Amino acid sequence: MSARTAGYARIGRVPSDVPSPATKGTLEEADGRHERLPGPWQQVAASTVACAATAALAFATQWFGASVDLTTQVAVVAILGTSLSSGVTVWGPAAAAAASWLVIWWPGTVLPGVTTHVSLGLGAGVATLAVWERQRRRRITRERLEQLTEQNRVLRAANAAQQEASEVAEAILAATRDISASLEANEVAMRVARNAYTVTQSAAGAVLLWDGEREVFRIAAVAAARSPTEVQQLEIGGKGAAALRVALDEGIADISSAELRDPVLGVLMRRWKASAILAARLQRGDRLLGVVLAARRSKAPASAKERRILSGIALQAATALESANLVNDLRTASNLKEEFMATMSHELRTPLNVIIGYTDLQVDGAFGDLSPDHLDTLNRMREQALQLLDLIQATLDVGRLERGLMTVDLREISVQEVVKQTFAAIPRSWRKPGVDLFWRVDPAVPDIRSDRGKLQVILRNLVHNALKFTEAGQVMVSVTADPNGGSIHLVVQDSGVGIAEQDLDVIFEMFRQSSDRNPAIAGVGLGLHIVKRLVGLLGGKIDVRSAPGRGATFCVHLPTGGPHTAQPRSAAR
Repeated sequence: MSARTAGYARIGRVPSDVPSPATKGTLEEADGRHERLPGPWQQVAASTVACAATAALAFATQWFGASVDLTTQVAVVAILGTSLSSGVTVWGPAAAAAASWLVIWWPGTVLPGVTTHVSLGLGAGVATLAVWERQRRRRITRERLEQLTEQNRVLRAANAAQQEASEVAEAILAATRDISASLEANEVAMRVARNAYTVTQSAAGAVLLWDGEREVFRIAAVAAARSPTEVQQLEIGGKGAAALRVALDEGIADISSAELRDPVLGVLMRRWKASAILAARLQRGDRLLGVVLAARRSKAPASAKERRILSGIALQAATALESANLVNDLRTASNLKEEFMATMSHELRTPLNVIIGYTDLQVDGAFGDLSPDHLDTLNRMREQALQLLDLIQATLDVGRLERGLMTVDLREISVQEVVKQTFAAIPRSWRKPGVDLFWRVDPAVPDIRSDRGKLQVILRNLVHNALKFTEAGQVMVSVTADPNGGSIHLVVQDSGVGIAEQDLDVIFEMFRQSSDRNPAIAGVGLGLHIVKRLVGLLGGKIDVRSAPGRGATFCVHLPTGGPHTAQPRSAAR
């Protein structure tokens, strides 16, 4: 395929009226011959002269007494010889004259007895018509060739424009993918500068962020062959910032180094050996975020292709930078929230412990004997204070888990002792008259390497959750081990209200509870979330089986050798 037809193939089917190179060469050659062909009157004159000469030769032949056959033969030979030897192209007219002569002369034709003068005149007329027709066809061919040439030029221009548009789109798409791969503001700025440098093939690329309060540009990122990291965080102020803002009123500008009028940019331009910069605005709505620069060594104006690429990168970069700033703001707000919760929880726990301590002293008679009603009131106050202390402790635990500050203290522990101590510390307020609480640890359960405190929190929260949602029946805790001793299975089973299938995953999320939960039951939805996070820290898995009205069964699977020995396990339903 030729270069031309290949160009057509990129934008669609090659039109049938576009000449191939061979066809175009033939037409041009024919058109060249046409340009060398004399005009119509010259052709008529040449044909007339040829016919007159032939007639004179025929008369001369007859004058010397030659026969008609010989005269005819001499005339035909003269006509053909003239057409072959003449510098004027009269082959078509000469052949027409010869044909008319033979038709008229031939014995038995419809025009017997016509003189030689008439036949030659008729031949000249036929020759004239042939010349005119040939000239007309040549003119039509030339006009058609001119049309095809213009169509070819238009198609080549359209193909070049589409090729450039495709290259621009591919460059912007590649830059967008790279820029969008991060949500860190500093990393996004560096990716934008790197793409401005590489995609536009410039001497350097840079991102300048706008500080509206101080009305200066701050250099956020620079990318070049020898990128000077020390220039980051430097500022472009005063005249330099004003020059950039004025130049970027249209969104993109090609600015020479003499127009920048800033010492920092001047030093950078000399270091990059650049003579101009192509700058595009980073803008979201009416708010200016900054500019992206591509330093150019060429003094010639930037091409339309370079402008389109940098404008596209700037548009995507503005979106990415805005998203990164929002993410950073959210992270900052989240950190502030966590710090506030941790501080408030700590500050609340301190006076609450004091209240519980003084309540215990009164219950123990440190301030004198109290009446039974007074003791009952104090006990109720103490239970409520302990519940509040548990809630504060859960809030602190969630904060530490979310920030990744929860550590694991691995030791060899006895599961039976952990279960026994946990049951002994269950508050009386959790107990219900119609609910029996049992526990059983299989003697085959070995000691495990785990965190005693976290295992107690897991078991305590599961038992508390089972007791809250069980009004009658029992809550049973059992611990078994795999035959190979690789893991233990802690099961908390109750005969309570059960959990709907659509809520089995929801209940482990923070502040989420079952959709059909009784509003009278206390709780904020942190207990099971903490359980799942702690089980994960210990290298285990938790699953739940339940149905409305049939109770719930929570199964915790923990490795005996510690978190690092945990094996992948699919959750059972």
